[in-house]
Amino acid sequence: MPIVRFLSVVHLLFVAGVVAADPPGLRRSDVVFMYDNPKMIEPYGCTVLGWAGSSDPKRVEAAHQKGVRLFSSSVGFLTEFSSVIDFSPDFLDAACRNFAGEPFVVPWLWDHKHKGHPAYWWCTNSPLYRKYLESRIERIMKGPLDGLHIDDYRGTSGAVTWLSACFCRYCMDGFRKYLADSVPKEKLAALGIKDPSTFDYRQFLLDRGVKPEEYNRKRAGLPLAAEFLDFQVKANNQYVAEYRKRAEQLRGKALALCVNSGVTDPHGLVIAPQLTYFCCEVGHNAASRKVPLHPIYAYKLGDGVDRPVASTASGQDWAYVKEHNLPGLVRTWIALSYAFGHHFMAPHRQWCYTQEKGTHWYDGPTDEYAWLYQFVRRNGRLFDDYRAVAPVAVLYDNAARRKGLGNIEPICAALAERNVPFTIVVAGDDWLDYRLDANRLAKFRALVVAADFARSPIDNAQKKLVEQIKASGRLVVWPDDESLARLIPPPIQVEGAKDIMAVARVHAKATAAPAVVHLLNRRHDGEKDAIVPAEQFRLRLRGDLFEGRKFTKAVMHAPKSESTQLDVSTNQDGTVVSIPRLELWGVVELAE
Repeated sequence: MPIVRFLSVVHLLFVAGVVAADPPGLRRSDVVFMYDNPKMIEPYGCTVLGWAGSSDPKRVEAAHQKGVRLFSSSVGFLTEFSSVIDFSPDFLDAACRNFAGEPFVVPWLWDHKHKGHPAYWWCTNSPLYRKYLESRIERIMKGPLDGLHIDDYRGTSGAVTWLSACFCRYCMDGFRKYLADSVPKEKLAALGIKDPSTFDYRQFLLDRGVKPEEYNRKRAGLPLAAEFLDFQVKANNQYVAEYRKRAEQLRGKALALCVNSGVTDPHGLVIAPQLTYFCCEVGHNAASRKVPLHPIYAYKLGDGVDRPVASTASGQDWAYVKEHNLPGLVRTWIALSYAFGHHFMAPHRQWCYTQEKGTHWYDGPTDEYAWLYQFVRRNGRLFDDYRAVAPVAVLYDNAARRKGLGNIEPICAALAERNVPFTIVVAGDDWLDYRLDANRLAKFRALVVAADFARSPIDNAQKKLVEQIKASGRLVVWPDDESLARLIPPPIQVEGAKDIMAVARVHAKATAAPAVVHLLNRRHDGEKDAIVPAEQFRLRLRGDLFEGRKFTKAVMHAPKSESTQLDVSTNQDGTVVSIPRLELWGVVELAE
C-alpha cells in the first residue's frame, strides 16, 4: 500500500518478522482488571489484567499463580509526558504542533507538571518520540507478559479534528509523501500543487488566508482536510501494528493487544483488525442515575467486528459516582456488560476527572462489587462460548459514519429496549477492513438500515448486497415498525413487569447445551441508589427464537441467591417461564 512508502521515510523502527501463533483472547466469564492490584485478585476472581500491569517478573508470576492467565502491561501514547521530558533534552522535538506552530497540552492533564513543563501532546510521527516508545517496549517486554495495552492509541491522529494538529515538520513531511502516493495528480494540480515533494500544508493554508484562531472552525471545509485526516489515521494505525510486532519479537511469543478506544466512532473502531480485544473507557452517563443504553451500542459494535470489549466508565462518570456514593448504579453497569457478552472492569480503583478537580481516584469497596464478579466466575459454563441469538441484523456503515450519516445507535437502543434480539454487521471501507458477506446476510430474517442509507457513500459491491436484501423483502429502513413486526413478530415478551431487558444467548459450539436468557432489571431508583425488585412476571419466548427447541426445565441463577427451579410450559407457540422475583440480574438456564 502507498502508506508503507511514506511511513518508511518517517522513521519506522521495526523489521519484518511476525510470531505465527494466534494471540490469546478473552473468555466471556473472565474478570478483567484495569489496574494491577495483587490483594484484589482473589476477592474478585481476576483472570485478566488488561491495562496498567507491572512488568516485574516476580509480580507477573505471582499473579499467574493466583489465577491470572492473561497479564498485560501498558504504554501510554499521551500520558507519559514526564518520562519523555526526562528521556531527551530535545523533548519539544517530539511535541505536536498546532496550526499556529505551537506545542499544546493534553486537555485532561492540565493539572500535571514535570520540571516546570506541562503535559505536552506528543507526536507519534516524531522520530524522537518513536525512539522513546521503542525504549519503553524494550523495558516492559523483559517481563513474562501475555499482552500489551496501549492507552490513547490514536496518538497524533486523535488531535486532528479538535486541536488543530499536527503541523510539525514530521507530519508535514509524511503528508507530502502521502499526497504523492495517494491523491490523483489532477486534484493536486487543480489546487495549484505542482510538486508534492516540496509541499507544506500549513504554509499552503496560510497563503490562502487561513488564520490560526479560525482553523478549527473552518477545518472540515478546507482543501485537503479529508486527506490530512486520512493520512494521520492510517499512519497511526500502521504504527500501532508495527509496535505490536516489535513487542512480540522482543517477547518471543504472540501477545494479546488491546487499546483504550472510544469504539463507537469510526476513528475508534478502525483499529479493530489489529486487536485481540478492546480495553477501554465508555461513557455511562452516571449523572442520569439510570441504567445506560450507550454501552450496549459499544458491545454490539464489538460483536460486529468480532472483538470483546472490556470497558470501564469515563473519568467524569467515576467522579460522579465518588462524589455521590453510587455503588448500586455501578452494579447495573457490571450486570449490563456481562448480559451482553462482554466485560466491565472491576472497579477496585478508578481514575476520576472533572475540570475543577482534575485527576483524582475512586477506590471501589470490595464488598460492594466483588460478589457480582464471583457470580460470573462460579457460573462460567453459562457464559463461555455463548453468543447472542440474532435473527435481526443492524447495518453499521463506516463510510457513512465518516460523513455524519448512518447513525444506528438509536436503532440499537430501541431494539434493546423492545427485547428484539439483534447483532450488528459491519460494512467497512478503506479505513475499516471488514466487508459485508452474502452468506452471513442470508441467515438474517431482517436487515435494518438507518433512514439516510440512500445517501451513503458505501462501495458498490456492498451496496449491491444490501439491494439484494431489499429485493428479497427483508430490508427495514428505520423506523419502519410495520415491516419489522411483519418480518419479526416479538421474539421475546416480558409480561407483568416493566423495564426488564431480556437477552437470549446460545452456545456457539454445542447445539444441545442449555440456552440462556439474561434478565436485567433496569428499574434503578436514583435517589436511593437501589433496584426496585420485579415480582411475579412471565417471560414469553417464541418457538422460532431457539430454532424450534422444546424446553422442559428452567433454572434461575442470580447473584447472592440460591439457584431455583422455575415453572415452565412449552407449546407450539413457544415457551413461557414464570419468574417469581428479580432483583438486579438473573440468568435463566433453559434445558430440554
